[in-house]
Amino acid sequence: MPLISYVPLLIRSAALLAINLLFLMVWGFASIGKVMNGVPSWFDGKFGKTFLASFPGLTATFWLLTISELLAFALAAVALVRIEFLRQRPAVFLCAALAWSLFVFLQLGFGQWLTSDFNGAFQQFMYFTGTLVALHVAQSVASPAQAD
Repeated sequence: MPLISYVPLLIRSAALLAINLLFLMVWGFASIGKVMNGVPSWFDGKFGKTFLASFPGLTATFWLLTISELLAFALAAVALVRIEFLRQRPAVFLCAALAWSLFVFLQLGFGQWLTSDFNGAFQQFMYFTGTLVALHVAQSVASPAQAD
């Protein structure tokens, strides 16, 4: 088999690895930083005037977001440990990490909207959109066409 026939497989693997590492870093840095440092001092000032201050409470809201980020990180980590980017089967955990990331960006965007931070809300919308594109790419390259 000529070496050139391996190029599509290498491109597929590289794309999935890059997507996997990106989301592993995004959610790893975000969630582990929150766990290590706790609720930041600015959190109450930013969200204290919203309904989040009373239900379910600011601290609970912060930790729910952190748990969501930790879950996305864990799913991306499992995908990397399973070496899904090299396998000739669907990248189940990577796609799950990307799908869950959509919900995390939704949570973050909702917080931006609540505080009328419309520039931040637009940025979260763009992160959501980029994640949706990454999910589409991961799904399309995660199951390469079978040879007849």
